[in-house]
Amino acid sequence: MSVAPLFQRVVIGAAESSLDVAGSALLPGAWPIVKGALTPVLDRLKQRFGGQDVTASKQLATEAASLFERDEHLQELFRTNLLAALDPVVRGQREISQDVEKLMLIALGNTRALEDLLGGVTRIEEVLAGGVSLKPDDMEKLAVTVARYVKANDQTRAIAQQEMREVAGELIKRQAARIEARAVELIREHKLERAADEVREGLVLVSVLLNEAPSDANVKVLLGYFYKAMAQIFSETDNKLEAGLYLDRASEVFELVKDVIPADKKTIDNVASAINGLGDVYYGRGEFERAIDNFRIATTLAPTYANAWHDMFGAYVGLACAGKINLKEMRHALQKTKETGQGIPGLDAGYIAQLEDTLRGWEQQVEQP
Repeated sequence: MSVAPLFQRVVIGAAESSLDVAGSALLPGAWPIVKGALTPVLDRLKQRFGGQDVTASKQLATEAASLFERDEHLQELFRTNLLAALDPVVRGQREISQDVEKLMLIALGNTRALEDLLGGVTRIEEVLAGGVSLKPDDMEKLAVTVARYVKANDQTRAIAQQEMREVAGELIKRQAARIEARAVELIREHKLERAADEVREGLVLVSVLLNEAPSDANVKVLLGYFYKAMAQIFSETDNKLEAGLYLDRASEVFELVKDVIPADKKTIDNVASAINGLGDVYYGRGEFERAIDNFRIATTLAPTYANAWHDMFGAYVGLACAGKINLKEMRHALQKTKETGQGIPGLDAGYIAQLEDTLRGWEQQVEQP
């Protein structure tokens, strides 16, 4: 028995009225339980839909319901939350409301215990429409089954938390950095939908880490770069409003790192990265000279910072397009990019060759009468 139909009816109903109205109409006696279990799922979907509330329109709600039906992990997140909320409600109670009874059946899903109780698998639509008549002994078995599943979930979570404490932070951080590099490559290749998917995944990863340790400067810098990448995607699709919003978010994050983190030996790379990120924000707004000022500071703090040299080259190209050609600084930035960028994702030989072609184009333009 899937939880997807319950999610679909609540969320699409919420788009037509409101979340509380739709949920209370469907399971009035159990709506507080459902709402508490549903909220983290809706928050996760909001992130995946670029910050949009999926109950804001019927179209968004339908898309969210379709995504939920395909995503088994989201379904199990919802089921886990339902079981955890049901356990204290039903434990030791002699009388359980019909709505809570329905919810227990839905939350347990296609388990052997449920099949034994019902004599076969029942479709969720049948449960929601009329419920299932159970004997008192069966209700007690149902409550015990819920408790057993909650205990198993808690034991599994304890094992997972031990693993997370030992390795998850660094693993997620490395994965987020790889996703950011891949997103940049996809943007260069103009594969914007795939790039947006990568950025959304990266935003989820860094949000998990920052929720646990909001003082981690390295992760904050990554968050800023994901915002910058999302701004670039919207800019490529000529959505200037969304691009501006994400540039503002990136700027806010980079300012936090630059102003709060002291520039000591341990954190100098984070500060340089934040300042470079501010340069990228100015670049995204077309303020190339201000961008170059930030790139210069970043490369002064970290002379081997290949991406900052690369971004500086791009800013000089932007200035050239605006009629201010500075071949000397353009050549210097590209040369430093090549010297410091060996082995860095996104700065492979093929891409460097493209930058050299760009430089030659400007050199030829200056040489011609």
